[in-house]
Amino acid sequence: MNIFKLIKKNELFSNFDDKEINAIFDCLKGRILKCSRGKILCEQGSAVEEIGIILEGSAVKFFTKANGSKEVEEVLNSGDMFGEIDGYSVERNSRFSIVAAEDATVLYITVSTIVKQCEKTCSFHQKLLENTLEYMSKKILGMRKDAEYLSIKSMRLKIAKLIYEKYLEQGTTNVSLGINRNEMAEYLNVSRPSMSREMIKMREEGMFDFWKDKITIKNIDAIVAIVNAK
Repeated sequence: MNIFKLIKKNELFSNFDDKEINAIFDCLKGRILKCSRGKILCEQGSAVEEIGIILEGSAVKFFTKANGSKEVEEVLNSGDMFGEIDGYSVERNSRFSIVAAEDATVLYITVSTIVKQCEKTCSFHQKLLENTLEYMSKKILGMRKDAEYLSIKSMRLKIAKLIYEKYLEQGTTNVSLGINRNEMAEYLNVSRPSMSREMIKMREEGMFDFWKDKITIKNIDAIVAIVNAK
Protein backbone atom coordinates (compact mmCIF):
# COMPACT_ATOMS: atom_id res chain seq x y z
CA MET A 1 0.00 0.00 0.00
CA ASN A 2 1.50 3.33 -1.13
CA ILE A 3 0.22 5.71 1.56
CA PHE A 4 1.39 8.86 -0.23
CA LYS A 5 -0.36 7.87 -3.46
CA LEU A 6 -3.59 7.13 -1.59
CA ILE A 7 -3.50 10.39 0.39
CA LYS A 8 -3.00 12.38 -2.84
CA LYS A 9 -6.32 11.03 -4.13
CA ASN A 10 -7.94 13.47 -1.71
CA GLU A 11 -8.46 17.03 -2.97
CA LEU A 12 -6.76 18.61 0.04
CA PHE A 13 -3.46 16.91 -0.86
CA SER A 14 -3.73 16.35 -4.62
CA ASN A 15 -0.99 18.90 -5.42
CA PHE A 16 1.36 17.83 -2.59
CA ASP A 17 4.46 15.75 -3.25
CA ASP A 18 5.56 12.89 -0.99
CA LYS A 19 8.06 15.02 0.95
CA GLU A 20 5.44 17.70 1.66
CA ILE A 21 2.92 15.13 2.92
CA ASN A 22 5.55 13.53 5.12
CA ALA A 23 6.58 16.94 6.52
CA ILE A 24 3.04 18.10 7.31
CA PHE A 25 1.76 14.78 8.67
CA ASP A 26 3.03 15.34 12.22
CA CYS A 27 1.66 18.90 12.25
CA LEU A 28 -1.80 17.61 11.37
CA LYS A 29 -1.67 14.95 14.10
CA GLY A 30 -2.74 12.38 11.53
CA ARG A 31 -3.41 8.77 12.38
CA ILE A 32 -4.19 5.85 10.06
CA LEU A 33 -6.61 3.13 11.14
CA LYS A 34 -7.63 -0.12 9.51
CA CYS A 35 -11.38 -0.67 9.96
CA SER A 36 -13.37 -3.83 9.38
CA ARG A 37 -16.64 -3.93 7.45
CA GLY A 38 -19.56 -2.60 9.53
CA LYS A 39 -17.38 -0.51 11.83
CA ILE A 40 -18.85 2.89 12.69
CA LEU A 41 -16.35 5.52 11.56
CA CYS A 42 -18.46 8.46 12.71
CA GLU A 43 -21.79 8.42 14.57
CA GLN A 44 -24.68 10.81 13.98
CA GLY A 45 -24.92 13.39 16.77
CA SER A 46 -21.36 12.86 18.00
CA ALA A 47 -18.84 15.70 18.32
CA VAL A 48 -16.64 15.99 15.25
CA GLU A 49 -13.04 16.48 16.29
CA GLU A 50 -11.41 14.80 13.31
CA ILE A 51 -11.83 14.73 9.55
CA GLY A 52 -11.71 11.26 8.05
CA ILE A 53 -10.26 10.44 4.62
CA ILE A 54 -10.97 7.05 3.03
CA LEU A 55 -7.66 5.69 1.76
CA GLU A 56 -8.80 2.18 0.87
CA GLY A 57 -12.22 0.52 0.73
CA SER A 58 -15.52 2.35 0.94
CA ALA A 59 -18.09 3.59 3.46
CA VAL A 60 -21.77 4.54 3.48
CA LYS A 61 -22.87 7.93 4.76
CA PHE A 62 -26.45 7.93 6.04
CA PHE A 63 -28.95 9.86 8.14
CA THR A 64 -31.22 8.19 10.71
CA LYS A 65 -34.69 9.73 10.78
CA ALA A 66 -36.86 10.17 13.88
CA ASN A 67 -38.84 7.02 12.99
CA GLY A 68 -35.64 4.96 12.89
CA SER A 69 -35.45 4.58 9.12
CA LYS A 70 -32.14 5.30 7.39
CA GLU A 71 -31.61 7.53 4.38
CA VAL A 72 -28.38 7.08 2.43
CA GLU A 73 -26.64 10.34 1.62
CA GLU A 74 -23.75 8.97 -0.43
CA VAL A 75 -21.12 6.26 -0.78
CA LEU A 76 -17.58 7.31 0.10
CA ASN A 77 -14.73 5.76 -1.87
CA SER A 78 -10.94 6.10 -1.84
CA GLY A 79 -10.03 9.79 -1.68
CA ASP A 80 -13.38 10.90 -0.26
CA MET A 81 -13.67 12.39 3.22
CA PHE A 82 -16.20 13.02 5.97
CA GLY A 83 -16.55 15.46 8.86
CA GLU A 84 -15.09 18.34 6.83
CA ILE A 85 -18.34 20.33 6.94
CA ASP A 86 -19.67 19.49 10.40
CA GLY A 87 -16.20 19.86 11.92
CA TYR A 88 -16.26 23.59 11.19
CA SER A 89 -19.92 24.22 12.00
CA VAL A 90 -21.06 26.12 15.09
CA GLU A 91 -22.31 23.01 16.93
CA ARG A 92 -19.62 20.69 15.50
CA ASN A 93 -21.90 17.67 15.76
CA SER A 94 -22.11 15.11 12.98
CA ARG A 95 -25.36 15.16 11.00
CA PHE A 96 -24.63 11.70 9.61
CA SER A 97 -23.31 8.29 10.51
CA ILE A 98 -20.47 6.78 8.48
CA VAL A 99 -20.13 2.99 8.39
CA ALA A 100 -17.48 0.96 6.57
CA ALA A 101 -19.15 -0.85 3.66
CA GLU A 102 -16.11 -3.14 3.43
CA ASP A 103 -12.73 -3.42 5.09
CA ALA A 104 -11.27 0.07 4.88
CA THR A 105 -8.21 2.14 5.74
CA VAL A 106 -8.97 5.63 7.06
CA LEU A 107 -6.75 8.64 7.72
CA TYR A 108 -8.00 10.81 10.58
CA ILE A 109 -6.82 14.44 10.90
CA THR A 110 -7.59 16.71 13.86
CA VAL A 111 -9.95 19.45 12.67
CA SER A 112 -8.21 22.35 14.41
CA THR A 113 -4.78 21.57 12.92
CA ILE A 114 -5.89 22.32 9.35
CA VAL A 115 -6.90 25.96 9.86
CA LYS A 116 -4.36 26.87 12.54
CA GLN A 117 -0.76 27.64 11.63
CA CYS A 118 1.61 25.11 13.16
CA GLU A 119 4.50 25.96 15.49
CA LYS A 120 6.97 25.36 12.64
CA THR A 121 5.16 27.96 10.49
CA CYS A 122 5.64 25.68 7.48
CA SER A 123 4.62 26.84 4.01
CA PHE A 124 2.71 23.60 3.48
CA HIS A 125 0.00 24.78 5.85
CA GLN A 126 -0.82 27.78 3.64
CA LYS A 127 -1.06 25.43 0.67
CA LEU A 128 -3.37 23.12 2.61
CA LEU A 129 -5.58 26.02 3.70
CA GLU A 130 -5.93 27.21 0.10
CA ASN A 131 -6.88 23.69 -0.98
CA THR A 132 -9.42 23.48 1.84
CA LEU A 133 -11.11 26.75 0.84
CA GLU A 134 -11.28 25.63 -2.79
CA TYR A 135 -12.78 22.31 -1.73
CA MET A 136 -15.41 23.99 0.47
CA SER A 137 -16.45 26.17 -2.46
CA LYS A 138 -16.95 23.10 -4.64
CA LYS A 139 -18.85 21.40 -1.82
CA ILE A 140 -21.34 24.26 -1.60
CA LEU A 141 -21.99 24.01 -5.34
CA GLY A 142 -22.41 20.25 -4.94
CA MET A 143 -25.04 20.75 -2.24
CA ARG A 144 -27.05 22.86 -4.66
CA LYS A 145 -26.84 20.02 -7.16
CA ASP A 146 -28.08 17.51 -4.55
CA ALA A 147 -31.04 19.76 -3.76
CA GLU A 148 -31.92 19.75 -7.46
CA TYR A 149 -31.59 15.95 -7.52
CA LEU A 150 -34.01 15.51 -4.62
CA SER A 151 -36.56 17.78 -6.28
CA ILE A 152 -36.92 15.41 -9.25
CA LYS A 153 -40.37 13.79 -9.24
CA SER A 154 -40.01 11.29 -12.11
CA MET A 155 -38.76 7.86 -11.05
CA ARG A 156 -37.37 7.20 -14.53
CA LEU A 157 -35.49 10.50 -14.54
CA LYS A 158 -33.96 9.82 -11.11
CA ILE A 159 -32.67 6.43 -12.25
CA ALA A 160 -31.41 7.74 -15.59
CA LYS A 161 -29.71 10.72 -13.97
CA LEU A 162 -27.91 8.54 -11.43
CA ILE A 163 -26.70 6.10 -14.09
CA TYR A 164 -25.65 8.89 -16.44
CA GLU A 165 -23.67 10.69 -13.73
CA LYS A 166 -21.84 7.46 -12.88
CA TYR A 167 -21.18 6.94 -16.59
CA LEU A 168 -19.56 10.38 -16.82
CA GLU A 169 -17.57 9.85 -13.61
CA GLN A 170 -16.26 6.40 -14.53
CA GLY A 171 -15.95 6.86 -18.29
CA THR A 172 -17.34 3.44 -19.12
CA THR A 173 -20.66 1.81 -20.01
CA ASN A 174 -19.94 -0.84 -17.35
CA VAL A 175 -20.90 1.26 -14.34
CA SER A 176 -20.52 0.44 -10.65
CA LEU A 177 -23.04 2.24 -8.45
CA GLY A 178 -21.20 1.27 -5.26
CA ILE A 179 -24.47 0.73 -3.36
CA ASN A 180 -27.00 -2.10 -3.18
CA ARG A 181 -30.63 -1.81 -4.27
CA ASN A 182 -31.95 -0.82 -0.83
CA GLU A 183 -29.32 1.90 -0.48
CA MET A 184 -30.04 3.10 -4.02
CA ALA A 185 -33.75 3.45 -3.21
CA GLU A 186 -32.92 5.40 -0.04
CA TYR A 187 -30.50 7.61 -1.96
CA LEU A 188 -33.15 8.40 -4.58
CA ASN A 189 -35.77 8.84 -1.85
CA VAL A 190 -38.13 6.29 -3.46
CA SER A 191 -39.57 2.89 -2.56
CA ARG A 192 -37.47 -0.07 -3.62
CA PRO A 193 -40.38 -2.01 -5.26
CA SER A 194 -41.36 0.97 -7.41
CA MET A 195 -37.74 1.61 -8.35
CA SER A 196 -37.16 -2.05 -9.23
CA ARG A 197 -40.25 -2.12 -11.44
CA GLU A 198 -39.06 0.96 -13.33
CA MET A 199 -35.56 -0.48 -13.71
CA ILE A 200 -37.01 -3.69 -15.14
CA LYS A 201 -39.05 -1.65 -17.64
CA MET A 202 -35.96 0.30 -18.68
CA ARG A 203 -34.05 -2.97 -19.08
CA GLU A 204 -36.82 -4.42 -21.23
CA GLU A 205 -36.66 -1.28 -23.38
CA GLY A 206 -32.98 -2.04 -23.99
CA MET A 207 -31.47 0.86 -22.05
CA PHE A 208 -29.32 -1.14 -19.67
CA ASP A 209 -28.87 -4.42 -17.86
CA PHE A 210 -28.11 -4.72 -14.16
CA TRP A 211 -26.80 -7.16 -11.59
CA LYS A 212 -26.43 -6.20 -7.94
CA ASP A 213 -24.66 -2.79 -7.98
CA LYS A 214 -23.37 -3.17 -11.57
CA ILE A 215 -25.05 -1.47 -14.54
CA THR A 216 -24.22 -2.34 -18.15
CA ILE A 217 -25.45 0.49 -20.36
CA LYS A 218 -26.88 -0.75 -23.66
CA ASN A 219 -28.31 2.47 -25.06
CA ILE A 220 -26.62 5.59 -23.73
CA ASP A 221 -28.55 7.79 -26.18
CA ALA A 222 -31.86 6.75 -24.63
CA ILE A 223 -30.58 7.56 -21.14
CA VAL A 224 -29.24 10.94 -22.27
CA ALA A 225 -32.62 11.69 -23.89
CA ILE A 226 -34.39 11.12 -20.56
CA VAL A 227 -31.92 13.33 -18.68
CA ASN A 228 -32.12 16.13 -21.24
CA ALA A 229 -35.92 16.01 -21.37
CA LYS A 230 -36.29 17.01 -17.70
